Amino acid sequence: MPHLHFMLDAYGTIEENANNLMAVNELLNKVATELNIRPVMPPFLVPYYYCMDAEDGGISAFVLCAGGHITIHTFPFRSCYFVDILSDEFFSSSEAENLFRRFLYADNIKSNIIDRRTIYYSTETRINTNRDVEIDVEKDFGPHYMIEVNGMEMTMSWIYTFLDTIAEKINMSPITRPYVIFDKKENPQYISGILIVAQSHIAVHYDIATKKALVDIFSCAFLDDRVLQDILKDYFKDSFSCKLFSRGSKHNYNYKRKDMRVKTNSNWRTNIIDNDTND
Repeated sequence: MPHLHFMLDAYGTIEENANNLMAVNELLNKVATELNIRPVMPPFLVPYYYCMDAEDGGISAFVLCAGGHITIHTFPFRSCYFVDILSDEFFSSSEAENLFRRFLYADNIKSNIIDRRTIYYSTETRINTNRDVEIDVEKDFGPHYMIEVNGMEMTMSWIYTFLDTIAEKINMSPITRPYVIFDKKENPQYISGILIVAQSHIAVHYDIATKKALVDIFSCAFLDDRVLQDILKDYFKDSFSCKLFSRGSKHNYNYKRKDMRVKTNSNWRTNIIDNDTND
């Protein structure tokens, strides 16, 4: 079966739409239904507005599917959002893009689809960068590491522990605990797990019969390849290959209500610090 991975980066969206939990929830359901992707859970939404930079706040949402996931991370105050659809079933990338154009408007949408079976190859470093587009760590939004692990035994407990421990090691900030699930109650084919970090995610999809896992690390900040390689070796030994894709741009959007938003979302931090000082 293919493992198609659709990536969409959208700019110039409307703040109210990207902040609308019900709209995002309905969009995830509609995408799964119209693309014939089998969800194994309802949408899970995580509003997050307590970033150090208030403009980085927004909604992270996901649906785990059979062997894959649908995720969306909205940045209402930067007027952008990022989407991933990973599926072991064929689907139309143009239809996927049109769904987002129709239901979560943006002025500028860029999308790409790849087959995860074709992007890995062995090298000494085991981490290969996508040189089709030059990576600029200052201007690009962040890295998306796509990892394939072969021949390694994984259990629900192992996947949970991996997700629960790796984020801090690679300087990512978890905003949930891991969510791990079988794709069905009887005779499952996949174990899937996901961790939501500050406006991005880490996901694992493990094929029980073939002992093959697809792992995604989507981050808002670039990592040193050598450091990441050593960390991944601690978990996967020499059974993994990895490719880096650079996602989006920092998108310096002229947000007119920035000062108000920063003040509103930082009040609780100030109150806690003041109270601690007074005590």
